[in-house]
Amino acid sequence: ELQEVEVRPDAFVKIDESPVSVFTIGEVEIKRNPGSNRDVSKALQSLPGVAATASFRNDLIIRGGSTNENRFYLDGVEVPNINHFATQGATGGPVGMINVDFIRDVDFYSGAFPAQRGNTLSSVLDFKLKEGRKDRTGCTVALGASDLAATLDGPIGQDATYIASWRRSYLQFLFQALGLPFLPRYDDFLFKTKYRIDAKNEVSFIGLGAFDVVTLNKKDNETDYQKYILGYIPENQQWNYTVGAVYKHYREKSYTTLVISRNALQNSALKYQNNDASLPQNKLLDYTSRETENKFRIENTARLGIFKVTFGAGLEDATYTTTTFNRVPYVGTVDYASSVNL
Repeated sequence: ELQEVEVRPDAFVKIDESPVSVFTIGEVEIKRNPGSNRDVSKALQSLPGVAATASFRNDLIIRGGSTNENRFYLDGVEVPNINHFATQGATGGPVGMINVDFIRDVDFYSGAFPAQRGNTLSSVLDFKLKEGRKDRTGCTVALGASDLAATLDGPIGQDATYIASWRRSYLQFLFQALGLPFLPRYDDFLFKTKYRIDAKNEVSFIGLGAFDVVTLNKKDNETDYQKYILGYIPENQQWNYTVGAVYKHYREKSYTTLVISRNALQNSALKYQNNDASLPQNKLLDYTSRETENKFRIENTARLGIFKVTFGAGLEDATYTTTTFNRVPYVGTVDYASSVNL
């Protein structure tokens, strides 16, 4: 029988595989970071080793590396991008799509990457997500500078919990009031369900998705600047999602993790001459690209005396398709399609 239990956190988190080049950021630090607007990517840009970028971008340039050399994980599920209006082929964007109310903490590796985080050249962001409440249903609503967010969490029976969030931007109203010729809008969702099968087995289901749209504000075309922007910017639609399941089996001195996930991204752009879609011959640009990846990973971590041993394997199936129609007046037309499977 215990009379008292005292729990004290360490001043610094020490990770066996990466004793250096690791920073852990909590939810409170992200929310209080000046100028980050509750955006984890903005908060990370102030850390050592991260290069400064334009204020309206979330690109992470670690020690001079490219933005497509970063890897993101949500409780072990790999996510190709964590930003809205993502730059295709990279990992940057103007607005993050992970609700900070979902985050418990983030391990940021700028070097000494764990072996199980493959294909990493610049950095790893390992997000630890919160679990839903076990006692009752709770709700959090946050009004930010550019969006409205709502988070709901609670129990599902005795052994399962859930937490889910949805965000919608109102940037289009702000841009319209300012007389800008383009109107961006984004939505995103994030959910996590965790089920404890018994004392040694548990499974989690995680999902992240976004829908981004840029439409033209054709009414504001009075100045030369507005006419110029309306003349070359296409209307864009981009959506992406990642869904995955994580199963863990615990033993006395080891545990096994199984991760299966799927992610997809579609990016499309459409442009008509003089923004007149009534005539088919006015079409200047019709671009659609889609990336789909299915992933499976198994890991086993064991303690053998003073040694920690981790081994595993991974399988990945990826398909990339694109169709492009681009007509440049007085120059010519490009009509192209491709499909690649790896």
